[in-house]
Amino acid sequence: MSTTVETATEIQPFHVEIPEEQIDDLRRRIAATRWPSKELVADRSQGVQLATLQELARYWDDRLRLAQGARRS
Repeated sequence: MSTTVETATEIQPFHVEIPEEQIDDLRRRIAATRWPSKELVADRSQGVQLATLQELARYWDDRLRLAQGARRS
């Protein structure tokens, strides 16, 4: 049995609606993160390094802030 799967190559636009309260809540949670102490080794043997996670949290907060600004415009 043979079937042909068609793959869409065209980009389809979409729109996501997220209530402002949920974005505000997420930003508060990111800001309230209780970070552990810095890892004791220079490699990743203790998991993801603290600086990497903090950078990711700043990125999320920045993107959420920009999205909120765009929605209010």
